[in-house]
Amino acid sequence: MSKKAAVFFAVWTSFWCSVFNYVYMMIPALKGHPWIMFICLAVFFGMGSTVKDVPVLMASAMCGVFWGQVDLFLMTLGAFGMLWGGFFPIFVGTVITMILHINYLCNTPVRAVPIIFAGVALTFACQIGFLDVENILGLALSMLFGLVLCGVCAWGQALGINKYPIEV
Repeated sequence: MSKKAAVFFAVWTSFWCSVFNYVYMMIPALKGHPWIMFICLAVFFGMGSTVKDVPVLMASAMCGVFWGQVDLFLMTLGAFGMLWGGFFPIFVGTVITMILHINYLCNTPVRAVPIIFAGVALTFACQIGFLDVENILGLALSMLFGLVLCGVCAWGQALGINKYPIEV
């Protein structure tokens, strides 16, 4: 990326992050966790994603919210859930998630394991309880909103790269 493209991308992304943050705070259903959008951005760009990846990441993010609930369910199973501070539920939930998504769902829209892990982690970071429908919905909507922001930022990145190519 050229220096001009990098500056364009930085200004573009900063502007849209500010706009999305402002709009986010106006929507009560999103539960007031705008930082979730920035987690989505980190995973998105860390994966080298582009605009075309947004639908797959959205589907996978919803799996992450689901798997977070599975982990919480496993933690409710008496001694199994409490043993070693939740070691076994997280171990079992993660093994199942990874085997399913890496080996069997790798050619489906729910194949993006990094954003799945983000959904699980955000379940715990937001202190969402098992079957806490209002907060589960808030997390799901927040991740979707954040991934729309990712698409807007990626579109600006591509625009900047095309407008300001590296001069040789």
